Amino acid sequence: MKPAVVAHRGASAYLPESTLPAKALAVAQGADYVEHDIVMTRDNALLINHDLWLDEVSDVAEKFPGRARADGHFYVIDFDLDEILSLGVSSRFRVEDGVAVPAWPDRYPVWRGRFGFHTFAEELQFLAGLEHSTGRRVGIFTELKSPWFHEREGRDLVGAVYDVLARYGYRTPQDGCRVMSFDGHALQRIRDGVAADAGVDVPLTQLIGHTIDHEVFEHRTSGEWANVDVDWMSDPAQVGAIAEYADGIGPDVAMLLQGGAADSGLHASELAAAAHAAGMYVTPWTLRADALPPGASSYAEVFDILSGEAKVDAVITDFPDLAVECRSASA
Repeated sequence: MKPAVVAHRGASAYLPESTLPAKALAVAQGADYVEHDIVMTRDNALLINHDLWLDEVSDVAEKFPGRARADGHFYVIDFDLDEILSLGVSSRFRVEDGVAVPAWPDRYPVWRGRFGFHTFAEELQFLAGLEHSTGRRVGIFTELKSPWFHEREGRDLVGAVYDVLARYGYRTPQDGCRVMSFDGHALQRIRDGVAADAGVDVPLTQLIGHTIDHEVFEHRTSGEWANVDVDWMSDPAQVGAIAEYADGIGPDVAMLLQGGAADSGLHASELAAAAHAAGMYVTPWTLRADALPPGASSYAEVFDILSGEAKVDAVITDFPDLAVECRSASA
């Protein structure tokens, strides 16, 4: 079976990430799923946004000066939803000497057109509307963004997301939803009771990153929040431990590849095979034509290895059109 195509933050290579137009384009390009990240506002709304902060994709620094935390970021959880909905949204950028520099120079230009934020519920309503008008049902890959951070702030992101999934009918594996997180403790909590309490039984994906990225923290008995070692998760010998609480893994795409030009060519690592042997699905992130994994010569090369050798179940990509094209070419 050829892998499903998951549009990462929508068709984010072509329109500002996470916006409804990016999701619409992903559907039009043939994506099977759209991926989104969920964060919580000060007044407990669930916002679609990749980061815990707003400043790298919006004009929050201009409209709400002085509201940044000590690290310079303007955190979603420090703003009410009405304030966030008043912001303009742009393609991702960084500010250098007072000038917005695009994170991806060859993608949709910074501050071109009018885009905005929206809530989790609004996205689900939007996708239902597209299903009605196009006849295509597109599933969702829902990432719980840093549940540990929300816990530290006194909020229950996990429970709130599951309440919305139940309300909109995402209750069983057949309803087209997978829940993902880098935070294994959050997934274990879902397995231990949150899912049953909400009446939602959908597959759980352990996203696999790198300890150095400081993606997951845990509350120690000393009272401090400490960075969690996650590097063990990419060891093929350890997938059985993940299978105790998750249905699949979502590794960095580079973890599924080895070799390269200096070797005998790029080929699949052992991680995907080990996960499949443990009865788990594999959905790597994020395949980008403008940021290929080390040793790769083209998007198509990587897709073919993931599809043919690694036999992944889905590919998360900023370029859903290219993934659909590669999948058709190898059919």
